[in-house]
Amino acid sequence: MTSQLTPIALPLRAWLAIEVLFGIGAVIAIGRAPADSATNFAWPIQPVVMAAVLGAFYITSAPLFFLPLFARRWENIRAMILPTALFSTVQLAVTFLHWDKFSVGTVPFYVWFASYLLPPPIFVTAYLWHQRKADSQTKPSSDPIPSWLRRLLVICGSLLTIVAVLTFFFPNWLIPLFPWKLTALTARSFSGWLIAVSTIMLWMSRENDCTRARLATPMLILLLPALLMQMLRFADQVNWGSPVLWIGLLLFAIAGFCGLHLASGSWREALN
Repeated sequence: MTSQLTPIALPLRAWLAIEVLFGIGAVIAIGRAPADSATNFAWPIQPVVMAAVLGAFYITSAPLFFLPLFARRWENIRAMILPTALFSTVQLAVTFLHWDKFSVGTVPFYVWFASYLLPPPIFVTAYLWHQRKADSQTKPSSDPIPSWLRRLLVICGSLLTIVAVLTFFFPNWLIPLFPWKLTALTARSFSGWLIAVSTIMLWMSRENDCTRARLATPMLILLLPALLMQMLRFADQVNWGSPVLWIGLLLFAIAGFCGLHLASGSWREALN
């Protein structure tokens, strides 16, 4: 089967390594020290728990770029590519919409800006280039996702997508319901992460192949524990009685369950 798959081009592999560096920088900036976002990040984030939660998403996204560095075949990383381009596009739009809130002129801002300005054209170009070769070579799935799991991926992914789109275009609907204080900027940035998670789940269902989805599963598996860990660090800032909080945690738990199921298989085959 491997002989029928498409090698990952060196330029894409090199860019994924750069993405790892961007991710490490973000984890250090607001994952480890969320209270210092005013000096360490692209804009000052309050309350601190919001910075911590955005940091949690960066922590969970790290495997998306690290694991493909060791993968050999395009088809086994394809589920991550366009969702990442879409996520970056959303965050870039957020930057332009709220330009006056960012710490423009600082090093953290320029790192942020570059990390979302460059990926969309790079990932879209990489996708189109690889797909030209892949379409004529890829065999039908030999490891299909069970139908019930595909339905679960679609349902959960679609719900998260709807919430993300509503939040991006109409952030004020979520602000009064959220378990801590939100601004339009933090709501829209949060919606970008929802888009990343939801479109990865929908793309997994589209691939309909456990092996091709496997390298993206760590993000889904880590979501709930990473978010809880970061929220518990600042538990006094969280309204634990908020229905929105528990609905969100339930959806992330479903995403984690899907990830665990898809992760149980041959990782050697996913990396080869």
